[in-house]
Amino acid sequence: MPLQYKNNIFQIFKTAISRNYEKWMATCEMSAEEEERIKAIQRHLEGEEPVAIYRSMGRSKHWFNIWLGRYKTGGGGWYKNLSKKAKVIPHRTTERIERAVVNIRNVLMNGTEESAKYSCVGAEAIQFRMEELGYEQSEIPSISTIKRIIKRNKLRVNRPERYKRVHSKGRYTILNPKYVDELHQMDYVGPRHIRGYGPINSIHLKDVVGRQAAGKQYNEKNMDNAYPLQIDW
Repeated sequence: MPLQYKNNIFQIFKTAISRNYEKWMATCEMSAEEEERIKAIQRHLEGEEPVAIYRSMGRSKHWFNIWLGRYKTGGGGWYKNLSKKAKVIPHRTTERIERAVVNIRNVLMNGTEESAKYSCVGAEAIQFRMEELGYEQSEIPSISTIKRIIKRNKLRVNRPERYKRVHSKGRYTILNPKYVDELHQMDYVGPRHIRGYGPINSIHLKDVVGRQAAGKQYNEKNMDNAYPLQIDW
């Protein structure tokens, strides 16, 4: 590019910023830092050496070069701070999935549906319910994500109230065992990951009246493992 052409472009920029500087100051609400950036570039366009500009302002060469580079982009708001907010939120849960988690949580907490009368209400129970409803594994949020959704939608309950539904007499009037071996409770725990081996799932079985307990460990959670434990018990 010819030197004369470069000088003409430089003069156009210099004239434009000089003519519009007062208008900027009158119409824009700017912070002291933003005004400082504009003044620094204006002084540079008027021919002052960069080193004299940034030293007189108590700034560094790096600071000056940042705002000179931003000015050269031609953007109208070059002197403003860039937003630090992420433009793309990776793996953000979709509104459809979040709504499903909220609805399932409410169903489990209310316990009005037959299938939810004796269910747990936590994140693992929500995952299991989503599997039952046919959601793909890739759609089901992690435990930590479900907990964040519950908190964000104000569906948490404090500790004294957490198990109120579980211990409610009205919910368990049909289950009132009086004899040993009349009623058992069974649940899976895990998986727990053992280094060098892999995931381990433990199934626990307890007699409600006698409180005797039994347990066994398996690699997977399935009913093929649960049935033998019930029979052997």
